[in-house]
Amino acid sequence: MIKGGLGNQLFAYAAARAYSIRTSRDLMLDDVSGYKSDSYDRAYKLDRFPIAGSVAPPRWRLGDPRGPRHKTIRSFNKLLPNPLRSYLAEDQEQPETQLTGFISNRVVVRLNGYWQSEKYFFERASTIRTELQPPPFEEGSAEADLEAELAGTPSVFLHIRRDRYSPRLGSGYYDSSITSALSTLGTCRFEVFGDDLGWAQQYLDFHGAPVRYHEASAEELVDFRLMAACRHAIVANSSFSWWAAWLRRHADKRVFTPSDPGWPLKPGSEWTKVPNRLEY
Repeated sequence: MIKGGLGNQLFAYAAARAYSIRTSRDLMLDDVSGYKSDSYDRAYKLDRFPIAGSVAPPRWRLGDPRGPRHKTIRSFNKLLPNPLRSYLAEDQEQPETQLTGFISNRVVVRLNGYWQSEKYFFERASTIRTELQPPPFEEGSAEADLEAELAGTPSVFLHIRRDRYSPRLGSGYYDSSITSALSTLGTCRFEVFGDDLGWAQQYLDFHGAPVRYHEASAEELVDFRLMAACRHAIVANSSFSWWAAWLRRHADKRVFTPSDPGWPLKPGSEWTKVPNRLEY
């Protein structure tokens, strides 16, 4: 079942796709049930990506994940040994082996969770990166030219999440990350994306390094692709910037991430953890 914003959709797909390959199953995606009661009015967007799964037909959907059908099946499956289970809900207190080691004899297995760790799909990283490339820009467009510029220069995207967001990262995390980036990378240019550029302009110090602020696009996939084009990253405690940082590989890529994101969001294996405080 797919649910949540874009970053969470990518995590759910990646974990399910890797599991389907590992167990030689076809992948079907429920693109409806997870949005029955979404309070942020979010929508399914994986159909914009070159994914391998197909949309689940109505008969396979379990409906609202907070509804009685979901709850009944979930509770019943908890009583069964793994080989007999047809439904696995993520337990955020358990290690990634809850899915990577899950072996079921059932023909159909349903997964429900955010699965916010690359360990769920690391062995299929190349496949996942190929299938989750965001839609390309029109050739010759301003966005395509900017993407090429970002990919060809020592760019560092810095992502801000503050609007209707809790917990939020304070300026201390960003200041430490900026200092580390300048110390590690030398010459670089900061590209600031996010939902509160005014806050970034007021509180962040780039120590004289060049910086450019990007107004949020009406289509988040535009910002997502531009962020993914950058050679380095300072991510927020956000699955959106997590994926923008992880998606494209560069030989010298450096990613700075909060030590404590306030969410069960695991950093990439090679990323630099930066101490941080959270604002609630």
